[in-house]
Amino acid sequence: MHSDDVFAPMTTHARIRIPASIRDAACSAGRWCAVASLFVVPLNKPATNIALVLSLVFSLLGSDARQRWLTAARHPVAQGALLWWVVLMLSAMHTWYNTSVLPLAGSFVWVCWYPLVLGSLLQTPQWRRRALTAFALAVGLVLLISCGMYLGLIPQRSLTLAQPTMRNTVFKEYTQQGLALLVFASMSLAAALATQSRDRKILFLVAALLALINIVFMLESRTTYLTLIPLLAYWGWRVSPWNHWNWRSTLLACTLVLAIPAIIWFVPPVRERLVTSVTHEVEVYASQRTPTATGIRLELWRRSLPIIASAPIFGHGLHRWAPLYRQSIEGLPNFDAFLMGHPHQEMLLILAEQGSAGLLVYLLLLAALARYALRLNQPERDIYTCILLIYLSAGLANCLWADFSHRHMFILLLACIPLVGKHTSPQDA
Repeated sequence: MHSDDVFAPMTTHARIRIPASIRDAACSAGRWCAVASLFVVPLNKPATNIALVLSLVFSLLGSDARQRWLTAARHPVAQGALLWWVVLMLSAMHTWYNTSVLPLAGSFVWVCWYPLVLGSLLQTPQWRRRALTAFALAVGLVLLISCGMYLGLIPQRSLTLAQPTMRNTVFKEYTQQGLALLVFASMSLAAALATQSRDRKILFLVAALLALINIVFMLESRTTYLTLIPLLAYWGWRVSPWNHWNWRSTLLACTLVLAIPAIIWFVPPVRERLVTSVTHEVEVYASQRTPTATGIRLELWRRSLPIIASAPIFGHGLHRWAPLYRQSIEGLPNFDAFLMGHPHQEMLLILAEQGSAGLLVYLLLLAALARYALRLNQPERDIYTCILLIYLSAGLANCLWADFSHRHMFILLLACIPLVGKHTSPQDA
């Protein structure tokens, strides 16, 4: 036999085929990695990245990959995220055109693909619930450790010696932990209203109350306080007896509504952080330009307006706010103290970098998401309505999309949103 004939089958006809059992195992491993990504997102950044990379690899190697990805691409949330990715890519090309630098490093842009990746794995209601449960378990663990720190049962992190505001925080800083706890409390309340079991209802209500106590008395995050106000209003509306009178729901609704002014005016940490300190910080910023937390935000917002006005339609391009802001404050007193990477306001960042055209797309996507969430069944309707409300409220004083922990938490939670109108099959129950 000629030597070429020996290798001919390998070079012209043979193909490497992965056995079906291995592909099925890869798909199953990918699903558990997707669930793990929700568990680690409130705990650790590197672990979140590892879980997401493994989810992507196993999804591509798993069985029926093409069909699973096509199905995931038809999900409205995945489509909305990809549309925003297109906006960010165009904004990045705008930056490249003006500066010859293409700003695509990091996960800021590629995070928009995560709903598609997780959607190719978490295809059933059962798997999506597992992912949400994993997130709730992780945040619940953080909550218990934080309470243990407050009671002196668990030592504080060494970070608190230099930054006292980080007391009672676990893994994250106090705003990141506070927003995660707000999501956890919302999930607990939604589960309490949806369950018929008295014991479970009590358990979920106690978990929500414990999260509220941790937020109000232990973390003292101003952004979390501000976000808590519309959340309490929502839950007050949610339990109000619109269709029929019920003394229990009426009492609960009135209690939640009255809790808003009561927490602000009669709880010392909240009153100090939202009223006393804000008033003082505004006064010293206005008179002495002191870089307090509120003063820095006022400076950021004031300096952002001329940046927006100079390119109102399409903005200056992705990641262009920071260098433009730096130019505007160079040489001023306390330059370093006022130097920030984003304007601490979501809409201002979008206006500065993607312009009013980008902001219009962004608002339309949020409106579509709100409309979609309202079509969900309970308890998912309450959970995702609250997630959207938390994102919008916290975004008034922070840039959540610019922060790794914030953007990954919200985008991964959105990746678990169920399909409207999709019924659970018997094997998913």
